[in-house]
This record gives sequence, C-alpha cells and structure tokens, in this order.
Amino acid sequence: MNADIIIIGGGMSGLVAAIVAARGGAKTLIIEYKERVGQKILATGNGRCNLGNVAAEPWLRYNDPEFVKPVLSEYGVSREFWLSVGVRLREIEGRLYPHSLQAGTVLNALMTAAKAAGVVTVTGKAVTANDVLQGYSVFSNRSPKLILATGSKATTGSEAYDIAQKFGHHVSTVYPILGPLITDKRSLKGLKGVRMPATVRAVSGGKTIGESAGEVIFKDNGISGTAIFDLSVILGRKGYPKCDLYIDFAPDIDEKELSAELKKLPVESFVHKEIARNITDMGGNAAKLLKAYPVYDARPGSMQLAQVATGGLKTEEFSPLTLESKLSPGFFAAGEVLNIDGECGGFNLMWAAASGQAAAKGALGER
Repeated sequence: MNADIIIIGGGMSGLVAAIVAARGGAKTLIIEYKERVGQKILATGNGRCNLGNVAAEPWLRYNDPEFVKPVLSEYGVSREFWLSVGVRLREIEGRLYPHSLQAGTVLNALMTAAKAAGVVTVTGKAVTANDVLQGYSVFSNRSPKLILATGSKATTGSEAYDIAQKFGHHVSTVYPILGPLITDKRSLKGLKGVRMPATVRAVSGGKTIGESAGEVIFKDNGISGTAIFDLSVILGRKGYPKCDLYIDFAPDIDEKELSAELKKLPVESFVHKEIARNITDMGGNAAKLLKAYPVYDARPGSMQLAQVATGGLKTEEFSPLTLESKLSPGFFAAGEVLNIDGECGGFNLMWAAASGQAAAKGALGER
C-alpha cells in the first residue's frame, strides 16, 4: 500500500488518529500486533468505557498539565467526533460514557468508521525497530508520516519504545498505576476479600507523601480498591519510593472521641470483624490502630493488573500542539506511549482520543 500515514497500534488513540487522517484525505494504514484492534478498549471502565470527563481545567488531572493543555483545550471531550462515528454520549457524575454503557459499542463504531473512511488495517503484525530503519519499506514504497500509538503494557496492552528510540527519543521509567499494591502480609491475616471505606496515607521517611480516600479491598498479597488506585497514581508519579501505608477506618472521628467511644463499644463496631480481630491481636491502643492501621512495604503490583502506566516517551521531545517529534520531523506519538497519565474518571481515554486527533491533524499538516 502506498500509505501517506502509517499508524503503529490499533488501540483508542490509533483508531481515532486513523479515522481523522483518512477523513482528511490521507491514505492511512494501521498496523496492530494483536489479531484484533481495540482489545484494551473493551476492558475500560468496567466494560462501560469511560470516554471522558467534563471537569473544568481537565489538564490539571494529569501528570504533565502544561503539555496536555493545548491538545485537551482543542479536542478534550470530543462530543462532535464521537457523534460523527455514531456514538452518543451520556454524562454520569461528570463522567462521559457511550449511551449504551457498553465498551463494545465504542469499538464497533470506531472499526466501522475506520473502514468507511478507507483505513487499511493489518493485524497480527509486529513492527520492529529494524522496519523503521528500513524506512517503512516493508509497508509502503514511499516515505509516509508515522504515528506511534502502541500504548503501554498496562492491562492487555503493549509498548514499542524501541521504535521511538531509533528516532533519538528517550524514555522515562515506566510504572503501573491505577492498580493494586503489593505489600507485606503481616497485616493482611484473614482479610482476603474484606472491603471497607477508608482514608489511606503513604509514609516514607516519616513523612506523608500521598493520601487518598475511597474503598479499600484486602487481597492475599496486598490491597486494592478505589483508594489504593488513586494512591498508586501519586506513588507511581514519584517513582514508587519505599513506603508504608496507614489506613484510617474512622476518618470522620478524631482519635480522642474514638478512644472515648471504645470504652463503651467493641472495636468490631467500627470495622469488619476480621480487622477488629487483627487490631486486638496487635495489642496497644485500639483507637490509634483504627486511625492508622499499618500495612508495610507497599510497592507496585503487576502491570497486567494496572489500568494505566506512568512514564514513557519524554514529552519535552514532542510538540505539545501537534505531537510531532522535535527530533525527527514526520514522526508523531499519541496516547499512553507518551509520558502522560491521568487520574481515574475517564481522563486517560479522553487523552487517548484527543491526542489521536491532534497527531492526525499534525500529520495532515492542518496544525
């Protein structure tokens, strides 16, 4: 195929970029190493596909606000784009979903729109750094623009940083975020499957380095839940320093009041019976342990269990408006392959779709 634009990666950012590029008149080729495109899309938002968030100044919810601001300001929520591919959005507590609340609706719409626009898709083909060195002659007999949209290894994804490195780019260390944490097992005795609302602090060197509130879910080798997912973002962006966690099971009651109530009520009145048993076994001040239940040696969980990764291609080497390489004109990057990550709430898929549009516009020469 005599492609004008080659997109490596058929996830959210790659599919969106391909549709925009093809609609703009470019002969567009997607190359995806899996047998099907968009598999990671089906796993997002618990299968409901949280596509965006209507938060004011959404760029503040990312690790690199200044870099993402130009793209999100122009392509952020993308209601017009989603309608153009046949996806009607609905808003639930500020989060945007397909009206069907089915991730399959989004993937099918993107695949249909790509086909209608004339995008050619090759699946089951891994692009190597050597392919890049050969000037993509494996795929085209001309010198097309290249958009790298391979994402990261989080969930079911993959990455291809070595391709970007052939263009002189550099990669910051990649860590899993929006996922569980592995911890010491001493405080987890008998707690597998227990769920409790709580506030969790991460402490390193005697100082609090992160805090979040939400549900905590105990596992046999660590902890999960919304509070932990949010905390993993904070820790991942800091490079996961060695730290311990302290869980406050009664954040709405101060320690003095809690101590007074514990003179009349058992510990089990405030927490699950298994947590209460552990607190009793630990001895010491029950009120202090309810306010700061210790879970030691927190560290990142599996990349496959994380929704997103932090780290990736260094953003200072790309234009924040077109996402074109500053080191190699004609090379673009979109989505999670860049060192961009957002908080939970649709911000990561919003960046994927917005950056896909920006990179395609840049490759078309429209920006």
